[in-house]
Amino acid sequence: MKNLPFAKGLFGLLAFIVGIVRGHSWIESAFVIAPNGSYIGAEGFPRGYIPRTDPAFNDKQAQHLIPDGAFYSGNEVLNKFPPSANNPQFPLLQAAPGQRVAINHLENGHVTLPQNQANKPLNRGTVFLYGTAQPMEQEKLFDVHLRWNQDGSGGDRRGRLLATRNYDDGQCYQDNKQPIAQERVSRLAADGASLDRELRCQSIITIPTDVKPGSVYTVYWYWDWPTLNPAKIDMQNTQAGRFPWAGSFMRGDKVPDGWTMGAIAINESYSSVMDIKIVEPLPGLVAKQGDVSQWITAQNVYSAGVQGQGANGFDVKVDDYIGGAAGPAPAPATAPASAPVPSQPGGAVSPSPSPPLPSSPVPSSAPAVSTVSAAVRSVSAPDKQPCPAAATTLVTTTTVYVKGQDANPSSTPVVDAAALEPSTVMVTVTTHVPAAPSKRASRPQYGARDVV
Repeated sequence: MKNLPFAKGLFGLLAFIVGIVRGHSWIESAFVIAPNGSYIGAEGFPRGYIPRTDPAFNDKQAQHLIPDGAFYSGNEVLNKFPPSANNPQFPLLQAAPGQRVAINHLENGHVTLPQNQANKPLNRGTVFLYGTAQPMEQEKLFDVHLRWNQDGSGGDRRGRLLATRNYDDGQCYQDNKQPIAQERVSRLAADGASLDRELRCQSIITIPTDVKPGSVYTVYWYWDWPTLNPAKIDMQNTQAGRFPWAGSFMRGDKVPDGWTMGAIAINESYSSVMDIKIVEPLPGLVAKQGDVSQWITAQNVYSAGVQGQGANGFDVKVDDYIGGAAGPAPAPATAPASAPVPSQPGGAVSPSPSPPLPSSPVPSSAPAVSTVSAAVRSVSAPDKQPCPAAATTLVTTTTVYVKGQDANPSSTPVVDAAALEPSTVMVTVTTHVPAAPSKRASRPQYGARDVV
């Protein structure tokens, strides 16, 4: 019995480490941007918003991880919350047709602590921003992502792709005193950046000019953040956001660059939704598309848009694999390849051999069984819990794959529960000694909402 406290402590530590393996981000708030680059008007909030200062707030309430398990089913929805989840205490953003809007998220260490998660895209993942005046109660990811295109002619034509952004906007940082944060504070110090106050990342969109004043326009923020297999993809190209999405293979979409499902080791993405009240435009407050001639270069970095985004709506080019009509039924899901395991804590990651993957779809008459090994590095402690150590988690999963169907608003569930067989999951957790903790590790990860 004397070892009971130790056992409880060890169990709690293991549960804690496993719980922090995945990342998390969502829309924090948004501002309209004036032609000179400054935030103007009242702050607007996403669906389901609860301020971080509220006792009811927690990460799991706010985040929407997709997929829930290892693989996409085709039935995942973008909107965790329905339109009725908008809280009048935290109003919708008001914007006019043609106005730019900065949608903000926290980087949560995914930018300033890249060593904590091996084999992630170098642009820190891609944020896709889709807009529609005809949102669904249950907006399926497979109906929207890489279906809706810039001119609104893709997929079911209910919406369009408004922008693609690198999750790392090139200036945001967490106040963790780490080298990347210090470099950015030094570079932006003349514009008010402080190491004691984190700077949110931005994804700037432009409200379409054909949206009607008096209506509500819905924006889906979708961050694709897979763990990749360096043996099957050119990691340097991921700096420009060039990496595949597993759903493309399931739907039978055209996939460029010779990518295969083997390029993806772990599926991971997040979504968030905000509704914008469309108002009549006021003279002088709407800039021409891509026009930054009035942009003020030197202004408060906490209340100004990222000028490069103001000039360019699409940081990541996806023209060669987006906008198709509804395609054939998804092929059976194929197991991602095993992720490389770091040779030492915080060190370089060396690719490890992975078993060959099937080059053709598995026949639907005989579901395939595959074993997947993946190494996942922890990012940072969740809210109000310091992270005791950097961790590596080796997960071995035996998975049964099932045949999917084309995803559309009227589709039936892709996964037939009766057809699933039991699977076995074994988890081995190894901890390593981290770098010296910052002051941030001894206090809650998030402070009160920034006031600008």
